Amino acid sequence: MRKGTRGFLPALAVGLATVLMVGCGTTGGGGSLTTTAAQPGTLVTFGTDAPICDVASFVVTITSASLVPSSGGTPVTVISGTAPAIVDFGRLTDFTTILGTASVAAGTYSQLTMTLTNPQLTVLNTSTAPPSPQAVTAQFANNSTTETLTVNVSPALTIASNLTSGVTMDFNLRKSVQVNGTGQVTGTVDPQLTMTPATVSGTMVGEADTLSGVVQSVTTTSTNSAFTGSFTIQVHGGVGQVMTVQVDGSTDFEGDGVTGLSTLATGTFVEVDSIVDTSGNIVAQEVDAEEQVSAATQRSAFLGQILSVTRDGSGNATALDLFVEDEIPDLSGEAPTHSALTISLQSTTKYLTNWRRWNPKVFTLTPQTIGVAQKIAVHGVLGSGTSPTLTAREVFLRPRNVMGNFTSLLTAGSDNKTGGFTIVPCGALFGGKPITVLTFANSNFRGVSGLTALTPAPTLNTFGVLFYEQSNGTSSQPTWTAPTWVMQAKGVHQLPN
Repeated sequence: MRKGTRGFLPALAVGLATVLMVGCGTTGGGGSLTTTAAQPGTLVTFGTDAPICDVASFVVTITSASLVPSSGGTPVTVISGTAPAIVDFGRLTDFTTILGTASVAAGTYSQLTMTLTNPQLTVLNTSTAPPSPQAVTAQFANNSTTETLTVNVSPALTIASNLTSGVTMDFNLRKSVQVNGTGQVTGTVDPQLTMTPATVSGTMVGEADTLSGVVQSVTTTSTNSAFTGSFTIQVHGGVGQVMTVQVDGSTDFEGDGVTGLSTLATGTFVEVDSIVDTSGNIVAQEVDAEEQVSAATQRSAFLGQILSVTRDGSGNATALDLFVEDEIPDLSGEAPTHSALTISLQSTTKYLTNWRRWNPKVFTLTPQTIGVAQKIAVHGVLGSGTSPTLTAREVFLRPRNVMGNFTSLLTAGSDNKTGGFTIVPCGALFGGKPITVLTFANSNFRGVSGLTALTPAPTLNTFGVLFYEQSNGTSSQPTWTAPTWVMQAKGVHQLPN
């Protein structure tokens, strides 16, 4: 089942768009036929999630889904029992990705009805050394492993001819996965899913800050003067939809030897921070180019969260245990997803920080600053046997979220955004220790007006790039005492109670 968790959300968006691509026909008198076809618009489906501590994965099978027109017409089948689909909602944690984009017929749609089956939960068990993934027997709140629900699209989604519209699908794990009085996951899931039309801001329909996939083609010219070229990626591990990503003069390319579009090779796994404009273009702001991957040559990107780190006497990491969230391409026959993988770090291993726009303090990922709870992508040589070790060639830092409670304000600038504060993460990997969060003029505050409005409750979710710093903070910035985690926050979200 796990091999299928990557491909569905794009399929839902594509299927939802495809079934709407219909025209209108009328038959006139005298045997003549007149056909009038409405010009389609473009629908971009974004995906996000409100996180819950230490839930590493929530996989569910969708056996049917139907889109309901606002006019009350016949529901349109999107997913049928003959082609069920699987999705891992635990992969989206207050970041936003593109689930699908397609041309769709103009119209207004107010509801989506779907049937969910076979829920599967994975949590992190921190009572073991090192911490380990643990499956939890799951069922829905109706005491069954099947549930049908109707989700309102609120307000109703309107697709206009020749225009780009967006809709955001948010599976709120924080409200859906039930916990007991001590915060332990019970296995009961009460799905809380919302679908909301995207709000257009200027020429931007929305942002996709964690779009990833394998490069299929590169074009270094463009017929549109706004762009210098483009590349295509097949999203979600090379099994999803192929999307075209436009590049302009401000696109920042990062990677080992990748300096621009002309040096981006096909077969490369990339992670992209992008926006979608009102013309339906996906425009790259930042391209994190990693290694070329290939199932045929057993070269894969192993993406996940660090569970433990082994260091030498100088504090340099020599090995780590990784919770594998994804493999691109899929090599789960040798190293299963949703399990722990031992990574061997060599003196020749390269460490790449990238994400320059998210890293104003220019911190670097090194054998010293790699630490527990970071999210990384590892490329290397997978050993043989039932519990293989991966010898790392390159390690890339990846964005992640940290959820917790505000404890103290360190500093706040006149814009009420630039500064820093401390939180105590609820994730057990942090061991209850406070971490420092740095914020900047372009940090996005959601649900709270700014730094001076932060309070110990409700819970905060911060997201950006996380470092394990071995040097104390200086007087020119919010200070901290090393060693400790420091988050450079792209966003701070105060979660509703």
